[in-house]
Amino acid sequence: MGAYRSSTERYRKFRRETDNADADVGHVNAESDAKSATETQKQLFRLESDLQATLRRSIQQLEEGLEVIDGGAERSVASGFIDITAKDTKGAIVVIELKAGAAKREAIGQILSYMGDMAEEEPEESVRGILVAADFNHNAKAAARLIPSLSLRSYSIRLDFQAVDPASN
Repeated sequence: MGAYRSSTERYRKFRRETDNADADVGHVNAESDAKSATETQKQLFRLESDLQATLRRSIQQLEEGLEVIDGGAERSVASGFIDITAKDTKGAIVVIELKAGAAKREAIGQILSYMGDMAEEEPEESVRGILVAADFNHNAKAAARLIPSLSLRSYSIRLDFQAVDPASN
């Protein structure tokens, strides 16, 4: 709990210094901080599930020739649930893990465990992985650097706006 309080206090200081936040920011209690963290987690989960649904509909944008082979549902392996399982043009199984925000070193371990489980379940198939995230911290990039069967892909969201004629149907 002490580490949590310390982290919370550092964040409050950061907010006061960089955003000129109002004086109330320094008086937020641990209960409201926990509620805020829970809300953020829910938002990231929703974003990740939306990202997964969108990617399933347009898997070709991630890599030409990919075909989703999991029947539209996350595949269960011993170490967890694979977000998307696909096959590439060479017949390799592709384990796809999605992160709504920035991926950390732990995400590399997560996808490697899924890939290892898949290789054990499907020993006659070659297996590779694609980790998709908004960004990757240094530790994630360093961890992935020497793993040739793992690709890192960042995504961005772009909105297109078009004028609508209210008189048209």
